[in-house]
Amino acid sequence: MKKIKNKVKMTCIFFLAIVAGVWIVTSKLFNNSKASEEFSVIPIAMALDDNYLYPTIVAMTSILENASSETKYDFYVMHPAEFKEENKTKLKSLEKKYEKCSINTIDMGNAYKNANDRGHITTPAYYRLSLSDLLPNINKIIWLDGDTITNVDLSEMYKIDMNGYYYKGYLDDNVHAVEDFTNENEHCICSGVMLVNLEELRKDNMVEKFSEFIEKNNERLIQHDQTTINVVAYKKTWILPAKFGIYNYHKLEEAEKQSRVYLCKNGYSKKELRDAYLNPAVLHCISKTWKSLEVYGSKEWWNYAQKTDFYDEIRSYYKLF
Repeated sequence: MKKIKNKVKMTCIFFLAIVAGVWIVTSKLFNNSKASEEFSVIPIAMALDDNYLYPTIVAMTSILENASSETKYDFYVMHPAEFKEENKTKLKSLEKKYEKCSINTIDMGNAYKNANDRGHITTPAYYRLSLSDLLPNINKIIWLDGDTITNVDLSEMYKIDMNGYYYKGYLDDNVHAVEDFTNENEHCICSGVMLVNLEELRKDNMVEKFSEFIEKNNERLIQHDQTTINVVAYKKTWILPAKFGIYNYHKLEEAEKQSRVYLCKNGYSKKELRDAYLNPAVLHCISKTWKSLEVYGSKEWWNYAQKTDFYDEIRSYYKLF
């Protein structure tokens, strides 16, 4: 009788072990399935006019081609009132091509129409100054100009701590652009690639302060929106790692020597600039890759252009080959 009881007991234990094993496996499969459906949303802000459509599409394509399976990108693309409907459609087509992205176009009307746009700067460059008011439900965003190439998923950049800062950007060497306004700035950042703390900007009502500064100093804005940021927001700006926004200098040596040009006491070392230049996470093409096949990054830019649905149009438009 005792043997029978022990046998029954062992059978029950064996049965319970099987049930427990099945439950654990099922639970893991369910949780893994659930986890696979979860992803981080990274908001990206950009601006353009009709003339900058193709570079912007290539820039966006480079981001989406390098997106992690765990990342979704929400794009907020600002444009002037006269932006063509057919070009909005081309931008929106990226939503159909890439599963985890959304394209939100924002009509800026005649905003900043009187702001200084002499030189190569166009009015949409100023739109970034309005982000904190335009996107009240977003606290942090990445800003990218349309002349950028992104080679990595941007999660690392997006996770950089912004506590107490409005902006972090690539260190720019043109401190002279703010000399008319201040002599205390030891660093200036490039506004073309930035991590932006919208919450902090809203808290300090910075959109209004930017507008007042432009109205008062319009004729003296050497670098336009960039001058505005580096004067008005200077005390709450700092630098990003060089790999996020390094310029496409013509040669490696030119990139390395920038370590001696910057006034910033804690700026980039020669090694950081070298590593960033050879392996840029975000390359800022201040020498336009769609205008010359000889500039650094041109091959990569055209490779991304080839991945768009508009490659033939882009080739025809720029007539490089």
